[in-house]
Amino acid sequence: MKNKLSLIIKANQDFIRHSEADKSLYIPQMNSFFDSISKIYIPLLNMVESLETDNVPCRIGIVLPPVLCSMLDDELVQNEYVAWLDKRIEFGSVEKERCKNDEQILKIINKTIEENKFLKKCFIEKFNNKLLKSFSEYQNKGFIEILATSGTDIFMPHYSDMKEIITAQIETGLHSYKNYFDGLPNGFWLPELGYTLGLEKLIKAYGFSYTVLDARSFLLSETLPQKGTFYPVRAENSLALFAKDAEMDDEIYGNNGFISNKIYRNENSDVGFELPLENLSTVNDNCKERLSTGFIYLNKDFRKNSVYNEDLAFEQCVVDAKKFLELKSTKMNKAQEFLGDIDFVSTVCTIDASVFFDKWHEGMKWIENLYRNASQYNIQMVNCSELLGNQYSFDKINPYYASSAGVGYGENLLSGKNSWMVRYIRKACERMTDLADRFPNDTGLKTRLLNLGVKEIMLAQSLNLAKMIDDGVFSEFAEKRFKDSILAFTTVFDSLGSNTVSTEWLTTLEIKDSIFPWMNYRIFSKKC
Repeated sequence: MKNKLSLIIKANQDFIRHSEADKSLYIPQMNSFFDSISKIYIPLLNMVESLETDNVPCRIGIVLPPVLCSMLDDELVQNEYVAWLDKRIEFGSVEKERCKNDEQILKIINKTIEENKFLKKCFIEKFNNKLLKSFSEYQNKGFIEILATSGTDIFMPHYSDMKEIITAQIETGLHSYKNYFDGLPNGFWLPELGYTLGLEKLIKAYGFSYTVLDARSFLLSETLPQKGTFYPVRAENSLALFAKDAEMDDEIYGNNGFISNKIYRNENSDVGFELPLENLSTVNDNCKERLSTGFIYLNKDFRKNSVYNEDLAFEQCVVDAKKFLELKSTKMNKAQEFLGDIDFVSTVCTIDASVFFDKWHEGMKWIENLYRNASQYNIQMVNCSELLGNQYSFDKINPYYASSAGVGYGENLLSGKNSWMVRYIRKACERMTDLADRFPNDTGLKTRLLNLGVKEIMLAQSLNLAKMIDDGVFSEFAEKRFKDSILAFTTVFDSLGSNTVSTEWLTTLEIKDSIFPWMNYRIFSKKC
């Protein structure tokens, strides 16, 4: 019997206004977004293609949030990404001149330029600018399982008493999935794995078969699952539940985690953080903030200030992938011995893409080596959907409230720095539910206003804004993004109350916040 390992990559993205007029206001945020295309989405598709070519079994789960899909599907964003790559290629020529007397650095610069040219070629020629189409095609082939998620990254436990708010988010996520991908999803991803009692009923009502929870939700439940976290369970309504591997984060990011190996690239030594700003004007559009450029020359051996060697780093990826597989194999073998007669033992490993790939340049190569070496450790890489055959025989539990955010309970999403946001967004939610019932059959300008109001509420609900404010990363952007959405909704509410609206204001904001063009405000109506 082979042990089963499911790997799920959760992508993150908040909506960034990217109209031509707003472009200069969000340069740091767009730089980060384009970085993620280069670090995550194109390499992931290329990795799956490579595994397919070499006949290596590949089953990988991925969560592509609706906001991310909306931006990847936007033609303006696609063209800007190509222009962004051109600027990096041009900057590489400047760097070659600056470092022409250092052969080791010059080799890295040339390699980085070639990588950017390769990314551009892939994006334009291989994927025809349409990354989502390629993800969908690989899902149809069975290599990728795309999980649905909420419309924006809402922390659902904060709205446990507002059923309409949660169902509106689930419905928006499902509609988005149908809009971008073929078929219907089996799995639903809870943002930050934020679970509270009753969510399983709302998720199951939309036809989903399973979700993933933090291990605490299993281990602290009133009725402990007999097989622990090594086997799926089900809620009272038979929604299947998988537990996130509780040790993976420490194995990767801990004091002795894989990414801390000195041979790996030091992402904090980007020249964009070190050179004088005037030297960076061609690559950062004269932005006064420091931005990453992708030109990084050092490894993590801080004492020696050593130059990075990609070949050695990739060799280390093979070693670390095998170490990880050995850890998982040993753990699951012990579980088999303890559990006795059981058809399989499984573990679900989740990766937060925004953290993982920002800290680990070689992360995709490490993931690829997991697939290439899994069979050596009696591990079969599977998607969660493949483990649902005996779903109605799973143990029933009432999961405990938990989350992967903070130290396990999402406390960083309601801290002294960001708690002020809650009263505004909850009041807006109450008003939107009321408006949906007061105007059930309206058309024309009122419908446009109401649809805009829903979109602004959903954008304001994004837990990533609260995280940014708590972490101090892009906090000014997050605060402005939140206040802009709350102010826009308040304008919608007042306009409907006074029966007056500025069509110019409405049209301008519809263009700026162009997400969810198919939105129907009636999803906020009260449910029976």
